[in-house]
Amino acid sequence: MLPSSLLHFTNRQKNRYPSYINTFEDTLRALSLLLPGRFQDSDLCSQTILTGLNLISLVHTKVLVEKHLNTQTVDGSFNARFIQNYQTKRLCRLASWTLSIISYTEVVVEMFLSRRVSRMSRWKWITSIEGIKFLLRLALFYGAKRKMILHPTHYIRNVDPDTLDLQHKDDKLELSHLDPRTGTALSKESDTKSQSRSGWSHMGELLWMVRPLVYALMILVEQRKMSVRSDPKEVQEDEEEQTEKDEESLSWKPWLVSLCIDWISLIAVNMQTSNRLEKEELKRRSYLLLYYFLRGPMYTQVTRVLLDRFCDATEHRPIVSIVTAALNDYRPFWQDSYFYTSGS
Repeated sequence: MLPSSLLHFTNRQKNRYPSYINTFEDTLRALSLLLPGRFQDSDLCSQTILTGLNLISLVHTKVLVEKHLNTQTVDGSFNARFIQNYQTKRLCRLASWTLSIISYTEVVVEMFLSRRVSRMSRWKWITSIEGIKFLLRLALFYGAKRKMILHPTHYIRNVDPDTLDLQHKDDKLELSHLDPRTGTALSKESDTKSQSRSGWSHMGELLWMVRPLVYALMILVEQRKMSVRSDPKEVQEDEEEQTEKDEESLSWKPWLVSLCIDWISLIAVNMQTSNRLEKEELKRRSYLLLYYFLRGPMYTQVTRVLLDRFCDATEHRPIVSIVTAALNDYRPFWQDSYFYTSGS
């Protein structure tokens, strides 16, 4: 047997593990926020750290939630629905975790590709990734008997890690009935009981899943058209200048088609009664429509012009210049990366 002092030390370390998680994640997150704009390729370095943090957080969340569920069953929570829909079937479990890993790594993968391959090849990779995500969502949708896919497709921390002390079970009971996304009390199973999507709502959910793939395919077609029309001499131009020229000449068609699909999807899904979690997901999808201001010709021809004017006017003004500097530091993310504003 181990000495009692060593056993006490081991128990203390186990109880402190959640607080170590918080400290470690907060430190990395602060570092990733401070890096953009500080040196060359700082945006790639920042996103790499953030990607690593998200993957580590994914593992930590799984450990913490499963530890919590071992001592407490929570009805009506996001995690309860996640377990019911995706964890009971091997295919759904694999699809959900694969989709989460892709969503956390796609931005940094695109950044690496943009530095290594041509613009055409980068969009081929983007289209392939969107195709994989579509197939994974399709597997989740029909594997869960046509129930709405909620974001994210993994556990969320529905309890403060610092409260996961096995010696304080009563405190956990109170925290377990709070929704981490709204801070409101969770109701019982009836509030999260969902119906299978049918009719127009079924079609709307399928449209929401296929929309990113349609957009990426249309952009790829546009890129091929531009490469066919381009003069061989233009290929030798400065890469950044040529990229900017290509962006400004992009057609509005992919942008408009994608926006229409999103609107039709939201309207169709709303035709069927939704529970609380599904209403929150619909609200999230509605907010994602704001990304259209940072995407495609809408950004290059409208939003970027307004941002340039704002930054030029406030660059040397006190206090406001802090916001301007932050905008300029983070603009490369949504200017150069499709996945950063894809909403997929």
